[in-house]
Amino acid sequence: MRKNFLLFFIFWFVAGNALVAQNIWNLTRCISFSIENNIGLKQMELREKLATEDLNQSKRNLLPGISASSRAGVSFGRSVDPNTNDIVTNEFFNNSYDIGASVILFNGFRFLNQIEYQKFRKKATELNRLNAIDDLAFGVMNSYFDVLYYQGMLKIARQQVETSGINLKKIEKQVELGMKSKTDLLEMRANFETEELRRIQVENSLKTAVLQLKQRMNLTDTTALVLDEELKPTETPGSQNTENLFDSYLQWSPYYQSFEAHLKASRKSLAISRSQLYPSVNAYGSMGTGFYETTKDEAGKTIGFGTQLDNNRSQYFGGSVNIPIFSRWAVRLDIKKAKLEVEQAQNTLDEERQKLYFEMANNLNDLEALEKEYNQYLKQQEADQLAFQASEKKFEQGLVNVVDFYIAKTRLANSESQVVKSKLQWEVKKKMLDFYMGKRFWE
Repeated sequence: MRKNFLLFFIFWFVAGNALVAQNIWNLTRCISFSIENNIGLKQMELREKLATEDLNQSKRNLLPGISASSRAGVSFGRSVDPNTNDIVTNEFFNNSYDIGASVILFNGFRFLNQIEYQKFRKKATELNRLNAIDDLAFGVMNSYFDVLYYQGMLKIARQQVETSGINLKKIEKQVELGMKSKTDLLEMRANFETEELRRIQVENSLKTAVLQLKQRMNLTDTTALVLDEELKPTETPGSQNTENLFDSYLQWSPYYQSFEAHLKASRKSLAISRSQLYPSVNAYGSMGTGFYETTKDEAGKTIGFGTQLDNNRSQYFGGSVNIPIFSRWAVRLDIKKAKLEVEQAQNTLDEERQKLYFEMANNLNDLEALEKEYNQYLKQQEADQLAFQASEKKFEQGLVNVVDFYIAKTRLANSESQVVKSKLQWEVKKKMLDFYMGKRFWE
């Protein structure tokens, strides 16, 4: 019996730990979940499919157009015999069949330019989708670190409240014994209530941060979101040259390449507008036949259906040339606007290139500064911890007043908060630099 109970306990303990582990969300899991369930990304996938269909249709436009038609009717009273064009007054039945085809032989390379235009458009939608995934990943990461930050701040706030609560009880006893003045008790209680308010505020901020993270993830589960607080530190990248890192980033960045694709598409749009200045050459042909009840043989009988279809068969082949001469400057206006759009796209590309360069340079500087700040805050925390311990002992011995005690206590809380904040900011910058180097940290 004991053995069975022991086995059941071990199974329950292992299964419980496994279930808890499954409910813990690390950064990679949060980002993966958000990518799979984000509605905006699904919309962009649909846009990419639509762009693919537009590209396929631009290629199909090179094929000839083919159409077929059939007509049948009965004429009454005075009408025209469709076979002889004579005026007749008798009732008759007629039936015709036609099939035709046309093909554009030359239109100023419009179709070829449209194919290239749709290719760049499709490429731009694909790059926009990839860039949206990157933006979503960074958004989830920022929200994830916000939650970790407020969780760390809440621990500090609770620790402050707990320490103040213990000291408040001590002061109350000392006041009863006449060892402390009532003023000290009032000062201690006021600081305790201030720290309790701070704890409540941080707790509310944490709830807001969790809701924002769930919103980015599109997670509607009402259960508590348990994050992995054991953040695996990212290795600090070595010294990076801004120019080399920037050139490398432009080679693969979907964000930057989407602007390049837009510029190339605008150039093809300009070529499409210019094609309106060229003449167009078309070729077409048709074949038809028909049955007419008025068509009779020498004996006065209507010739048979099959015989008429064979006898009345006709073919036609031809071509046309259309030369644009004057369109009230509408074509020239289209070309001028297309040129301005090319210039606008080039300026946008140059502007984004400049912004990316200085953004990258600033992030590299911030990374170096945050590393130094984090290490310094660790030293400051250690010093403030020792100072608080010394102040706490002196306070118990009556060598310092409540104000001095809380000055040391508050200074320790501030340094602990700065350690939490600088550590998370440093991690964000390191992951951003990894991203610049082509490493998607969530994959």
